[in-house]
Amino acid sequence: MLIKALSYFFADFNFKTRSVWFKRLLYVFLLVKCCYWLFYYNLLFGQNSIVYSHPYDIGFFKSLAFFLYNRESPGASLWFIVPLLILCIFSLFKNRIYLLFDFLIWFFVLNIFNKIYPTLTGGDYLLNQLLFFNIFISDKFTSHTVPLFMEKKNKMKICAHNFSVLAVIIQICLVYFTSAITKLGNMDWRHGKAVIMASEVNHFTLPFISHNIDSIAILLVFFNFLVLIYQLLFPLLIWVNKIKKPFIILGILMHLYIAFVMGLVSFGLIMILTYIYFWPAKEAGEVEFRRGRK
Repeated sequence: MLIKALSYFFADFNFKTRSVWFKRLLYVFLLVKCCYWLFYYNLLFGQNSIVYSHPYDIGFFKSLAFFLYNRESPGASLWFIVPLLILCIFSLFKNRIYLLFDFLIWFFVLNIFNKIYPTLTGGDYLLNQLLFFNIFISDKFTSHTVPLFMEKKNKMKICAHNFSVLAVIIQICLVYFTSAITKLGNMDWRHGKAVIMASEVNHFTLPFISHNIDSIAILLVFFNFLVLIYQLLFPLLIWVNKIKKPFIILGILMHLYIAFVMGLVSFGLIMILTYIYFWPAKEAGEVEFRRGRK
C-alpha cells in the first residue's frame, strides 16, 4: 500500500491533459474577473467605493495579504489588477517561470479579494484556494530521462504537482459534502421548502418560475432533494464509472442555473471548471489514483 502511494506521488505527473486545461481555464477566468474589476473600478476601488476599509497593522507576514487593503490611494488597486491581467495573458501564451508567476497571480488575487471582501461569494473563496494549489500544478512535464543533478528537483516537482491535483479533488468533494451537511441542518431543506423559497425571490429565479410556484411546487420539491442527494453522495458516486458522465452533466446543469439564473456567476463557473479533474479520460494518473484507493 505504501509503495503504491509513493508511486502515485513520485512516479510521474498525473492528470497531465486535464492539468493543462485546468490552468488555462483558470487564467481565462481571471482575465474575465480583471475586466469586470476594471469596468466597475470606481464602484469597487475608487474614491467613493461601496467598500469601506480601515487600515491597520497585524504584523509583517499577515499584512502582506492586506497590503492593498491598507493603501488609501484610489489608484493603488490598478497596481494589482493590471499586472494580474498581464501575468494571466502571458501565462496563457508564453512559457512562464515555474512557481513564481503562479505565486504572483495568487498573491495579487488574495490582496484584491481582501480589499473588496464584502462583495465576495463562496466562489471567490474557492477560487483563492484553487489558485494556491495552482502554484504547484504543472503544465510543462519533464521527461523521465533527466540529468542526475536534476533528478531530485524533478521528483519534488512531480510530488508537488500530484499532491496539489489531489488537493483540488479532495477540496471539491469537501465543498459538496459540507454543503450537504449544512443544508441537512436546516429545516427548510429537510422539508423540501428551500428551493421553493428561493424561487419566490425574483432575483434568484426566472419570471416563469416565480409566477407559477403553486403549479410546479412538486417539481421544485423534487429538485430540493435532488440537490441534497447530489451534494451528499458526490464524494462517492463521482468514482462510479457507469454513471460518471451523466452525474457530471447533471452537476454542470445545476451550476449553470446557479450562475446565470440565480446570479452567482463566479461560484457556478468555478465549480464547473473543477469538473475537469472528474471528467472520465484515459490518463495514466487516473488509473494509478484508482489503484491506490483499492
